[in-house]
Amino acid sequence: MTTNEVTLFNAQAPGRTENFYRKWRPISFAELYGQEHVARTLTNALASGRTAHAYLLTGPRGTGKTTTGRLYAKALNCTHRRQGEPCNECESCVAYLGGRAMDLVELDAASNRGIDEIRGIRDKVAFAPGAGQYKVYLIDEVHMLTDAAFNALLKTLEEPPPHAVFMLATTEAHKVPATVLSRCQRFDFRRAPLASLVANLDRICAGEGITVEPAALELIARSATGSHRDAVNVLDQLATSYGHELTLEHVRTGLGLIGDERSGRLARLALEGDLGGGLSLIASVRDDGLDLRQFQRELVAELRALLMAKSGLSPEDGATIERQRDLQQAVQDVPTSRLLIALRSFGEADLKQDPNSTLPLDIALANTALGSEASAAPQPQATVGQPGNRANDAPPAQANRMAEVVPPVRDSLAPLKNDPPAANWGASSPSAPPATAPPPAPVAPPRPVADETRTRPEALVGRGDEPPTGAREAEPLITAPVTSGAPGPPSPPTLAAARAQMRAIYEASRARLVPLGALINSGCDIIAADETSVTLGLKFPFHVQNIEKHLPVLNEVVSSALGRPVTVRAVHDADVEDWKLRETTSRNPLVRAAQEMGARVLSPEPEE
Repeated sequence: MTTNEVTLFNAQAPGRTENFYRKWRPISFAELYGQEHVARTLTNALASGRTAHAYLLTGPRGTGKTTTGRLYAKALNCTHRRQGEPCNECESCVAYLGGRAMDLVELDAASNRGIDEIRGIRDKVAFAPGAGQYKVYLIDEVHMLTDAAFNALLKTLEEPPPHAVFMLATTEAHKVPATVLSRCQRFDFRRAPLASLVANLDRICAGEGITVEPAALELIARSATGSHRDAVNVLDQLATSYGHELTLEHVRTGLGLIGDERSGRLARLALEGDLGGGLSLIASVRDDGLDLRQFQRELVAELRALLMAKSGLSPEDGATIERQRDLQQAVQDVPTSRLLIALRSFGEADLKQDPNSTLPLDIALANTALGSEASAAPQPQATVGQPGNRANDAPPAQANRMAEVVPPVRDSLAPLKNDPPAANWGASSPSAPPATAPPPAPVAPPRPVADETRTRPEALVGRGDEPPTGAREAEPLITAPVTSGAPGPPSPPTLAAARAQMRAIYEASRARLVPLGALINSGCDIIAADETSVTLGLKFPFHVQNIEKHLPVLNEVVSSALGRPVTVRAVHDADVEDWKLRETTSRNPLVRAAQEMGARVLSPEPEE
């Protein structure tokens, strides 16, 4: 049949409704726009006679799964099939087109999902078809069937009678049991490309006598997000509202696209950091009664176009030279990081709870403006113990995450900022080599201060005591690497290297002996190390007694992890900090920055 004959048949078919998506449902595989890979395989199978007994059609809604199942059933029983395509002229095809085919059994599994319905199919599948050669069972939303129903279907699905064919359609193939999937040929339907949607809409407009601008058709296709049914329904609604002559303005109004140029102005104000001007503009949009959610979508689209222009890409299909030049000028002096902050802030603004409240947009604007100011502010020079901009680069929203960290060292230490790191505050000369840690005591050795720890008097961490005048034993901080602007004196690698291998030691110990791994996993850390020995501090005395039973194995594990033979000693240390706490806190750049400025972690931050 020609296109005009098909149009006339669709318009005059008995019982045919005027709804576009039903009236213009594809009647041949050539009309499956966007699913050419499925149409080609099925027509080749029909032409060669190599048809299967079960098919699984899966993909997003509105992409043609049910339509393909009906087309295949019609083509199977067509008496004058041409290269796999149904003729649409024989008695069987006319019955299928009119919805009177007796050999097509459709079942909606969403409302008939029990075992009784499947048993009914199993009992009737043995009966021969009424008119054609095959009897086709089309089960929509097959993933909704219960487990018992799937079990009842399995045997019939694997070895049905020669005249029975099963077409299973679903949007969620991952919910279909593997035993069912293995018995079907699977076809994955894709979201229709924009060009395919426009071609299908143009075909319908030609058949209905609708005059529409090409830009308007493209806008309808974009709004459908790959669904033919959604696109055709929008066209049907617009034709009913505005008649058979559609313009771009009709489509924008019908889709609720406000097309307000203030979305572009707000995007530029946000990138410029103009908080006051942006808040006033958002308030004017609200006062004018515009849909804030649609305004948000257009604002995000504008920011995306600016990001693409910043990346040197074409911001949008069909953009004029003036539009491209305007976007490029708007982002010429804007860092890409600022564009990313704006896109994330406005894209995550939640207007679902109260679509009439501008608060989410106000907060997103403030985040963008404050982020722009922070990135534009000059950063101090990085020095020992005070990194230049690691903390300043953090987004403002993350400032509250430092609430559990002790405030940094007071300004009274300002003259000491540029001094070289020393092991003790009482060191007599900056040029003197760092003091070495005292040797461990027989019972509870003090933890030596390694290169990655800094010390300070107890009075400076809020204990109320006055700083001592002479050298004294320092209190070590939580281990965290210090970033220095200039290279410091070489530090002994033993303690730092040993502590860096704690996770490897724990995992190897657990692999060798589960009880040994459990002991190392709870209240334990390396508190001293040299070239030939490692001292392991444990919080609980009974852990020391238990771990001494496994010292030979622990010696092998630690020696393997450090790459040299060492002897391990286990001692009780009530103040030892768990190595996992040190490892967790060292991952957060904000915590590390605070530690390097003299803060001390009071409680661990939960891992995300």
